[in-house]
Amino acid sequence: MMGFWFTEGLSFLPIGLGLWTTATMVTTYIMAVLRGDVVPDFPYISDTGDKIPESCVFGQMLNISAFLSLGTMYVRYKQVEAMNQTDSRCVRLLNKSGLGVGLLTSVGLTLVANFQEGNVKAVHFIGAALVFGMGVVYSGLHTAISYRLYPAYATLRQSRARAAITAVGAIAMVIAFGTATVANYQWATHEHAHDRLHWQPDDPGYAPHVASTISEWIMALAFLFYFFTFIPDFQLTEMDAVIRLKWEELSERSPLIT
Repeated sequence: MMGFWFTEGLSFLPIGLGLWTTATMVTTYIMAVLRGDVVPDFPYISDTGDKIPESCVFGQMLNISAFLSLGTMYVRYKQVEAMNQTDSRCVRLLNKSGLGVGLLTSVGLTLVANFQEGNVKAVHFIGAALVFGMGVVYSGLHTAISYRLYPAYATLRQSRARAAITAVGAIAMVIAFGTATVANYQWATHEHAHDRLHWQPDDPGYAPHVASTISEWIMALAFLFYFFTFIPDFQLTEMDAVIRLKWEELSERSPLIT
């Protein structure tokens, strides 16, 4: 009996990650705008989850995204491990590096979720740097893996799509951080009657600020689209858990088990 395409294999992981994270950003954006906690014109993603109650929703939903991202990246690691039938040392090294970088990305996501910018700015920024910085590295590593697995387990179309998305994410990251630096410098040169969550067009640094926020949204969506490229591979992948009970050893250690 055939199921829906999104239930084939383990495809629910990248699909769930992309849709859930998108829903997180849209939900907190709508909440923050309706409550007047941010301006509607392109706030930073984190700004939409800075104030209560949207911060609670942002944190809870993003924690689930971190779990889904870790699960997706671990399955991808095991998948590439199985695909590397020639035991290529290069693929093995890239794959292990990708798993380590992916773990840092997921940890960064939990930091962004649980340490709001308005409360613990330093930790929040460390988390953001891990998510976006390590996210670019992760996508770059798996793009290289895709080319290495061509033609047996990857197509040129897949590899080129991943390379293009990686390039978009990397360029957006450079623009986002560069323009944010300029915007914050210009903001600090004047006194303001409102906070940074309510930038106005006549504020110094407004143009680079908007460029930064738009770039951040593009960067986030690029990473989510990157995971969507895993869907065809995950549809053809299944995993089994192997449980080994060392009952005799446990019985010898504990006199309560007979």
